[in-house]
Amino acid sequence: MTENNMYTFETTEEVARAVARVIAVNTNRQERNKRYYNVALSGGNTPKLLFQILASEFQEKIRWQALRLFWVDERCVPPSDHESNYGMTYENLLKNIYIPVTNIFRMKGENDPSEEAVRYQALLEKELKLKKGIPQFDLVLLGMGDDGHTASIFPDNLALLHADETVAVARHPVSGQMRITLTGKIIRQARQRMFLITGKSKSNVLNEILKNEVPAQKYPAFHILSLPDTEVYLDREAASFLG
Repeated sequence: MTENNMYTFETTEEVARAVARVIAVNTNRQERNKRYYNVALSGGNTPKLLFQILASEFQEKIRWQALRLFWVDERCVPPSDHESNYGMTYENLLKNIYIPVTNIFRMKGENDPSEEAVRYQALLEKELKLKKGIPQFDLVLLGMGDDGHTASIFPDNLALLHADETVAVARHPVSGQMRITLTGKIIRQARQRMFLITGKSKSNVLNEILKNEVPAQKYPAFHILSLPDTEVYLDREAASFLG
């Protein structure tokens, strides 16, 4: 990660609004070219705000029929559960816009996780264009936890960064909760990778990553942020290490 790929905003809301503009511009461009814009979504507080802004401020500005939504990861809970990434997206975005149901491809957290990982991998291979045999998203939206994890790839399972599969089962190292997640293989393949990182609690980890320090290699996010074209959208608090 270099500072050339970092975009800093004063507030979390400004971060979310900037990303909403990127989605709007690219979706509409793809619609004019008669193509879909394929986006993998993450959960979390900043994506929640992003979804609210998309629904409220961009309702009439996006050609929703050209936007197709997938998920970066999902907790193994039903979509009605308050921890469901899909459920959060539905409440804050999907129920408030006119997007075709055929454009929504959720990970089914209520299913057996091993079977669901296989199903979702096959779905991605069917729905997305393949590049070197690997499905390619137009955009993957990522976050970073205080422990340096991204997607549901945690520091105790860095092997998921290099797994042969594009979708795998993960376990939260503290709660033991099962997750379904994209792996490093398909995240690396995306046309555009964009991190949304906000809050003071992320600043120290980001500082270690930016300095390319050896200890930072234990963070899954380090290995994605280190890719040349990965973009990072920060609020002032997360970027406080920059001075």
